[in-house]
Amino acid sequence: MTTTPSQKDWMTQFRIQSFSDLDFVIGQNVGWPIGMTRGSPPEFKRRILAAAVSYQLSLSSIDYTLKRHIASDQYETDDPSIGEFISTFIKDSVLIAKDELKKLHAPGDVDLGRFGAELTLFKVPHVIDLARMVSNRGLLLEVLPILRLCLEMTAWSAAVFSMKDEEKVKLQKAQASINSIKSTYETAGQIYGHLSKFSHWDFSVHVNFLSLSEDRIGITIASSLHRAMSLALCLLVLDVLVEIVRFLYPQECEPLVTRIQGVSARSEERHIHRLIREIVQFSPSSEFTQIQRLLR
Repeated sequence: MTTTPSQKDWMTQFRIQSFSDLDFVIGQNVGWPIGMTRGSPPEFKRRILAAAVSYQLSLSSIDYTLKRHIASDQYETDDPSIGEFISTFIKDSVLIAKDELKKLHAPGDVDLGRFGAELTLFKVPHVIDLARMVSNRGLLLEVLPILRLCLEMTAWSAAVFSMKDEEKVKLQKAQASINSIKSTYETAGQIYGHLSKFSHWDFSVHVNFLSLSEDRIGITIASSLHRAMSLALCLLVLDVLVEIVRFLYPQECEPLVTRIQGVSARSEERHIHRLIREIVQFSPSSEFTQIQRLLR
């Protein structure tokens, strides 16, 4: 007789590792890395650092290590890099989107189209945040399919939002839905094509992740350039989501739009446009100017 694992068994054997984004790491390149949130108080960071140093130096007292080996102003002035600033912006925007989308949820009974669209839209910020965390590991190839999924989910939501026929809702294909948002975000098809570029592995993809020298060939597992490109694409997909929400909820969307973009107008002064412009100014390479051209 086969027994069915209980929920408790699943939670024990496949425990979720972390509900928090540990985006501040001490000792990443030496010793044992310790992760915490970037917003942790400086004093907390110093005490954790003292514990790590005392262990590495075989010192018995953490207090002694804190006083003698850790500067009293360590981490007090921690100016974030462009990458950290953008990552934090995306993380904060995800929380805002989740909060505001809950308020936009239609009360009472609604058609299957709107019901499915709203459930899907509520999931999209979570997936964008996953792409952000993978981006922060310096990855690109692995981020693109996640963002393509976000775009498909957003487009599908827009396509079925006003559908009354349940069978049409069930038959609506995500890929076919991209066309339905071109009137709202005219470059949606180009964005989808850009995200699909490396989604299917073939010979032409290899060269984008190889480094060649006279006597050896290397493969790029992660890089700072890939992190920047991935975060820029996260911003782009987030921008599409905001505009689809504006289209679907023209009367109720302003809190979500202004809390994320800083302005209600779809102008070059919105936060996402300015952040991508800042990346381009930092590195005006073709990869980033192409992403900037996809903004609308």
